[in-house]
Amino acid sequence: MNITLNTSAKSSLLAITAFVVTTLLLGPSTLVAESGKSPSAFEQLLGHYEPAREALTRDSMGGVAAQGGKIQGILDTLAKSWSAEAAGIQGDMGDEIRELLPTLQKAAAGLAEAEDIETARDAFYELSKGLVRWRKAATTDDKPVVAYCSMSKRSWLQPAGDLTNPYHGQSMLRCGQVVDG
Repeated sequence: MNITLNTSAKSSLLAITAFVVTTLLLGPSTLVAESGKSPSAFEQLLGHYEPAREALTRDSMGGVAAQGGKIQGILDTLAKSWSAEAAGIQGDMGDEIRELLPTLQKAAAGLAEAEDIETARDAFYELSKGLVRWRKAATTDDKPVVAYCSMSKRSWLQPAGDLTNPYHGQSMLRCGQVVDG
């Protein structure tokens, strides 16, 4: 079958293709940027935190180190040029979140350097503790829920819906409950 496109259709197809390729290459934060609003550091972090969490739920290290490195880069940039607005923080919690940055940077580095799943899960938990606190101060309307596993005594962030536990993976995938939605 031979399909002929007019110039307008070709331009539209090229624009759509460019958008899809850019989104795939640059990641989830591109979608927010396309809307005309720059994503906050918190939103950018979640764009890399969630794929790491999903990998851990599958008992996989696939992409975890890379996501940890991207998280570390966002945190390093924010630490160098701190602003509550760039961090996506509302109210008077700016100082509290700024004080969390060294701990979060260390946890992200641990995630980036983890060579086994247990080490990655430990670093992910350290990162999650700070991000759970940051979530309370975040200005974004699309906040993830806070889930908690009483078996591991650890919390994490994830989108609303079915819980998937990054600390026990496939052995206890649904273990946990939403504690702050």
